[in-house]
Amino acid sequence: MFGVNSTVADISVPTPVPNPATRDPGRRLRSGGASGDRHPHHAQTAPAICANRVAHWAYGEGLRAGATVALLVRDLGQAEAMRLGLARLGIRVVAIDGSRRGEALADSLALSAATLVIADTVLAEAYAGVMGRLASYPSVWWNGPGADFASLDLALAEQD
Repeated sequence: MFGVNSTVADISVPTPVPNPATRDPGRRLRSGGASGDRHPHHAQTAPAICANRVAHWAYGEGLRAGATVALLVRDLGQAEAMRLGLARLGIRVVAIDGSRRGEALADSLALSAATLVIADTVLAEAYAGVMGRLASYPSVWWNGPGADFASLDLALAEQD
């Protein structure tokens, strides 16, 4: 406690703030943390998704206010960025539980009335279990590595 009898030597000196120029320039923020070992079930750290790029992509795809998009995405950070980007256009977003299979997943998709589904490539087998169970099928865009067509990753990379 500082008082009448305190001297300059009694005052503690705060540690200096590091110079921003000395920080690691290669360090980037990534969805899910800086390293892949936070979630050992993920083979690699998922790339960051920008809500603005999602909004530009969706507008380019013809999605407008009132449309519904179903998200079948495991990474909550990616799902939230997608939701924010789509919500900027007034698009209704429905998160579908990726652990559902077969009839339960088909019911969820039917109830969502989605015109488009964004699905993780790791959930392709679960989505394939829906085939033959719906009266009509929404367009599908695949999120993640391994998509041969309709790759959301590639489409978002083209947005500037």
